[in-house]
Amino acid sequence: MTRTDRILGAILSLAVTAVGMLWWTTPSSYPFGARDRVTVSLSHLMEHAVAGPMTVAAGLVGLALVFAPLPVVRVGAAAQVLFFGVVMSDAGIMSALAYGMALLGPVVLVGVVVLACVRGRPSGYAGLAALVALVSAGAFTGVISLDIVTLTAGNIVANFASYAGRLGWTAANAAAFAVWLTIAVKAFGSGERPRLLRPESVARWGRVATIGAALCPLPYALYRLTWLTPWPTDSALTGPHMDPGTRLQGVVIAIGALIGAALTLGLVSRWGEVFPRWVPVYRGRPVPVRLPVVAGGLVAGACCLASTGLAVNAVERGELLQLLLWPYPLWGALLAAAVAAYWLRRTAVRLSPKDLPAACRE
Repeated sequence: MTRTDRILGAILSLAVTAVGMLWWTTPSSYPFGARDRVTVSLSHLMEHAVAGPMTVAAGLVGLALVFAPLPVVRVGAAAQVLFFGVVMSDAGIMSALAYGMALLGPVVLVGVVVLACVRGRPSGYAGLAALVALVSAGAFTGVISLDIVTLTAGNIVANFASYAGRLGWTAANAAAFAVWLTIAVKAFGSGERPRLLRPESVARWGRVATIGAALCPLPYALYRLTWLTPWPTDSALTGPHMDPGTRLQGVVIAIGALIGAALTLGLVSRWGEVFPRWVPVYRGRPVPVRLPVVAGGLVAGACCLASTGLAVNAVERGELLQLLLWPYPLWGALLAAAVAAYWLRRTAVRLSPKDLPAACRE
């Protein structure tokens, strides 16, 4: 645990202690519990009289860990990760990430396809054909039009604005989770790596984890892509004439899920190590290791933070099939393992300059 980690942990723990005291003594300041707008969580089952003391305890434990020896830090940091990642987490972080991708994903996808076509790549033409087919199906069913696109984008922005305060608490909890996770990883990562984390083992389980992680978002994507057809899923709940704006909103999130699945496969592909030839400016250069690790780690963390809330909500509603449609617990674990394998492999073996031309041709 470095000096910077200790300072960051101390600042975070002081803030957590203060927030816990506020919740404990001032019920109206407590954002969770029965009046919480986000019910896909465990915290909506706890009122301030329970969550307040627990949060204070988490802050005081964090302050104690700042001065503790390494073995104690390992145990305490793991406990903090569980508290912020399980007890106080909710699915809001995943919703924010999904709707953010819904706004930016289509723009990025079109840009990538256009660049690939300009470079004459077969994958670009295949992507263009898929986009044309998708837009044609949307236009045929009345899901895609300029008015509906504008309405959908406005609805997403309005939802963000409506939940801004609540999402602030979600983001704060995610930040605390990230800090203690970083400290825990560093604490457990000191010393000799176990056999499972050595380069000769990483390639074996890393590929399995990556393929599994890429498959996890596909059920939801396929489920929502039926909204492009005259027979959309959920029609029993929303009526036979589902609102076109609602349909488009589901479709763009599905597209984001498909993009995520494709990018996940980059963790075990050559183009995940070296930028392809059709990428301007960066073509032929090694992909910075931190770029896929940070992006993949962000999604993996969001899945893990949403897992508890999804499981609790599925049990409360008696709809356990939600866990098959949104397999956040499995997805988060597999994606975290895939990202870790990528990191271990890339940091153990660096590409030499003579490898780059061959990598660029693949």
